[in-house]
Amino acid sequence: MNILIISWGELEFDGRLRELVKSFSQLGEVFLFSGDRKPMIKHHTCLDKSNYWKYVLAANKYGKHLKNIDIVVIDNRKAIIPARIIKRRLKIKQMILDCRETYFLEDVKHFSGKIGCLIEKPAILKADIVIAANLERAQIMQKRYQLKQMPVVFENIRELEYSDKFNEQAIGKKYENILNTDAHIILASSGCSFDRDTDVLVDDFAKVKHKCRLLLAGWNYKADEQAIRRIIEKNKSDNIFILGRVSQDELKYLTQHCEVGIVNYCQKDVNYKYCASGKIFEFLFEGIPVVTTTNPPLARMCKEGQIGIADGKFADAIDDILDNLEYYRDNVKRYAERKSVENNNKKLIEEIHKRLS
Repeated sequence: MNILIISWGELEFDGRLRELVKSFSQLGEVFLFSGDRKPMIKHHTCLDKSNYWKYVLAANKYGKHLKNIDIVVIDNRKAIIPARIIKRRLKIKQMILDCRETYFLEDVKHFSGKIGCLIEKPAILKADIVIAANLERAQIMQKRYQLKQMPVVFENIRELEYSDKFNEQAIGKKYENILNTDAHIILASSGCSFDRDTDVLVDDFAKVKHKCRLLLAGWNYKADEQAIRRIIEKNKSDNIFILGRVSQDELKYLTQHCEVGIVNYCQKDVNYKYCASGKIFEFLFEGIPVVTTTNPPLARMCKEGQIGIADGKFADAIDDILDNLEYYRDNVKRYAERKSVENNNKKLIEEIHKRLS
């Protein structure tokens, strides 16, 4: 069986895309079209992301040369148009749509987001299988679109991995001035995003009683970063470091050197409120307890496993974790032992195989 996965994402930085590729590789031979700068796996075509329509045209161009594709897997909304063109051109029988996000027309404010919703709805209704990132979203989507079957749940259970090019000495040297300290290292991998309440985190960090350093890793909008820097300057916080986008190697290294992970989302719409966080698993598989916002899925995990604290007051929660660090570390270890990236991937493919049969 041959499977074509089309994604706007980049395999190098996108944990969910990596797990989709691993999962569908259990079902057959995977051909990947993505926004990477260079091929990273067998049968990998890199598409031009400098302009959306260049991306669509490039996908269509290279799609012409494919043969005997049995299933097209669409990774999120931006891949829908090229995927459906290729499906029609190659007469591909099966279409699977992974809705890694859950946006509705009334929730999005910008024009492109509304267009995305209008494109996604008919694709959801036409797809042979729809995938959602957690149970809450699957239930909401089934009700919203009146689907006969609830979307397949594929959680963002993922673990950071070092690449073949990992150079511990080089990365250690890059971050030695930040990590070589007697302060506790607190890591947030959502960058300076206001959609993740990073402004609240940074403002509240000045109230943490323990001696700590906060590292903000992740891609940033320029406006968000400038606003975060103004908060840092206002509070005269010399213990907050904006790192920008980091590679998976760097993120794993930083995670292994932190003591508390921050998993933060706002709750302004369905997508954010019922977040499906892969970041929380990235911390847990490294043995790191977490402080999260109070979004229902995050709060549920913290309560069930006692692996962290879900609290809108970041400072109090960070202090509580550090006061009881061994207790939370032990709980994280037990929780992570019950979870498995491989089993999560296997469960997805078993369900897809059952529904396609």
